[in-house]
Amino acid sequence: MFAFPQLLLLRTAFFILAFWLPMIFAPKVFKSIIEKTLKNFDIVRVRAFITMLIWFLFLSVYQKFNNGRAMTFSIFGYLSLLKGLILLRFPTCGHAKYKRFYSTVTASVILGIIVVLFAAFLTWIALIKI
Repeated sequence: MFAFPQLLLLRTAFFILAFWLPMIFAPKVFKSIIEKTLKNFDIVRVRAFITMLIWFLFLSVYQKFNNGRAMTFSIFGYLSLLKGLILLRFPTCGHAKYKRFYSTVTASVILGIIVVLFAAFLTWIALIKI
């Protein structure tokens, strides 16, 4: 049976994979979807709020992590909270981030691979008993 922190890591890894794998296999389609999404500021704000909620969960189980992992996840948590707050207040920053990181197909695929490796890292952390 998985404990709450392990389950949280596994579910987060699943959602990361569900969102980012299409970027690797169909980057042009993914790029057009992201462009359309970023034009609607309400959707950007909702996604920023959801990001903040997920990382609040990570920070709530902070004391369950050991072996130095607590610092890693708290840093990710605080950076994501900061990102969420910025996107809530300034949703146009999302479009600037998009132009910087996803402007070319090659950059999108490379970033997708990095994020999938991060999801694999989350799964590994969850399965080796936190």
